Amino acid sequence: MKSSQDVAIKCSGVTKDYGIGDAKVTALRGINLDVYRGELLILAGPSGCGKTTLISIIGGILKRDAGNCTILGKDLENMNTAERARFRGTSIGFVFQNFNLLSSLTIAENVAVPLLISGEDRKFALQRAGVVLEQVGLSEREDALPSQLSGGQQQRVAIARALVHEPKIIICDEPTSNLDHATGHAMMEILRNVAQAPDRALVVVTHDTRIYEFADRIAYMDDGKIAKVTIETEEVQAK
Repeated sequence: MKSSQDVAIKCSGVTKDYGIGDAKVTALRGINLDVYRGELLILAGPSGCGKTTLISIIGGILKRDAGNCTILGKDLENMNTAERARFRGTSIGFVFQNFNLLSSLTIAENVAVPLLISGEDRKFALQRAGVVLEQVGLSEREDALPSQLSGGQQQRVAIARALVHEPKIIICDEPTSNLDHATGHAMMEILRNVAQAPDRALVVVTHDTRIYEFADRIAYMDDGKIAKVTIETEEVQAK
């Protein structure tokens, strides 16, 4: 039985609207979700159901309209801009669906960015980037530019960048969407090993049913709500 001390991410009654008046669209309708330390949780559901909005709120990219959301016991909306940036830079790793790589930087420099932002020595940051690039099978492309890599290789760089500073929370938006089956499984093995650390948690948004086997739980979203949570073969209906 999990206790409150095991909770890495806690969302309670989280709502989010876009637009106003007749143009208003409700993206989240009172989300209640706990993500535990040492867990890999998959967020699944149809396009437009609110998955990306939810992880954007968890990661401090978007502000919620109502409810509460704490990350490692902290509410990012209670922080000022500098505090929030510092917390995200040390405690949260992102894998964006569109990669968000910097075109003028080499692959190693892209991966080193979170460390450099946190004030780490450039030599150390690049050495650490090299270690993580080796883990994702790209050690021989350290000096390449993003434009010289395939989509799948860029995806692996994005994953390496999310892992380089060893964050406690890792948030992934479709991390295997540009990878073939074998490479996708290899990347999920890496992410799964990271998530199993007792002080870490990993949230993965995906449409890729091939990687469901890596999840500890799967939270299915529909129309801005958590419809159900699957624990292995057991389903827990969301309240």
